[in-house]
Amino acid sequence: MALAKRWNLLNTLFLTGTLALALVLVPWRLATAGLRLSEVLVFAGMTFAIGTAISGGYHRLFSHRAYRASWLMRFLFLCIGAAAFENSALKWSSDHRVHHQHVDTDQDPYTIGRGFWFAHWTWVMEARELPLSGVADLEKDPLVRWQHRHHFLIGAVVALIPLGIGLATGNVAGHLIFGLLLRIVVNHHTTFLINSAAHMFGSRPYTDAHTGRDNWLLAPLTYGEGYHNFHHHWQWDYRNGALWYQWDTTKWLLNALAWMGLVGQFRRVSDAAMTRARLHMEEKRLRERLAMASPGSATPMQARLAAARLKLDAALAALHDRHEAWSQKQAEWRAKGLARAEAWREAKAEWQASMALHRSELKAAWAEWKAARLEVRSALVYA
Repeated sequence: MALAKRWNLLNTLFLTGTLALALVLVPWRLATAGLRLSEVLVFAGMTFAIGTAISGGYHRLFSHRAYRASWLMRFLFLCIGAAAFENSALKWSSDHRVHHQHVDTDQDPYTIGRGFWFAHWTWVMEARELPLSGVADLEKDPLVRWQHRHHFLIGAVVALIPLGIGLATGNVAGHLIFGLLLRIVVNHHTTFLINSAAHMFGSRPYTDAHTGRDNWLLAPLTYGEGYHNFHHHWQWDYRNGALWYQWDTTKWLLNALAWMGLVGQFRRVSDAAMTRARLHMEEKRLRERLAMASPGSATPMQARLAAARLKLDAALAALHDRHEAWSQKQAEWRAKGLARAEAWREAKAEWQASMALHRSELKAAWAEWKAARLEVRSALVYA
């Protein structure tokens, strides 16, 4: 017999209560007192800082160890992130690592398989206390342990910054409504959208092995976290928006912090691996469409498509391997202090000639792939 669903009263009251209060008090404040510039600035500053601490700190640093950060940055991410009131970084990371390990299964704490609203927030309201799992590395960090013990108090101190600003400016009510209440609701639901909307709406350019989707509309709302198909495929990459034109404010901030020497050792997947994954998915979709055509016309096109993709895949892999080998060689020669020797110049010239040949082969492989792809698409249009 199925057990009746039980609810965590504190979480339920907090999540629904802050939302209900915001829906009442924000319109009331706008109608009775309007909106002041200071309120907008405090709301925007608090929302961005705390949301980025969740994205760059709780998520990319602590959950995925996608880069290294100085003591100062870890301290700031832990303190500011606590004000999101989404539990400690240790507990958040534990739940998130289980999510990645068991995504889309019943063991996933916020599986999309139980529906949009479960993945969005009712999983937080259910009375299920998930034990800490797979975070032994984080438990060794004294800062993480300290924040785990005191995260609510730390979060309250940071969250009440708007109260101090309100007292200083004589506008306590406005800053509390926008800088505290509305900010909490916005931070919660932008985080929740990644668990829900980013597993339901969008594209899957890299893999269809899970429900994670790239959604460019979510990216500006979630500090760059909207490219979720990429993230689930390469969760250890410090980026979510890996392509230069993709919105990822967390990535941009981390790049700036790296320039200042506060973070570093970024982990990132190679461009070749990303391109090869996209090619695999593109070929898979074309083959699925070809399956609807007559066997007489589909079979030779499937063979040509597969051959072209394999050739392009091999060319991309060869170019990547050559880059990696050269980088390793550079490091070895610099360590030996031979980077200015004649032999070094000869080796560099040889590498440049080899790269020119590889690029020529890659260009030919791309042309062959595009021709095969065009043939398939044309055949499907006129079939």
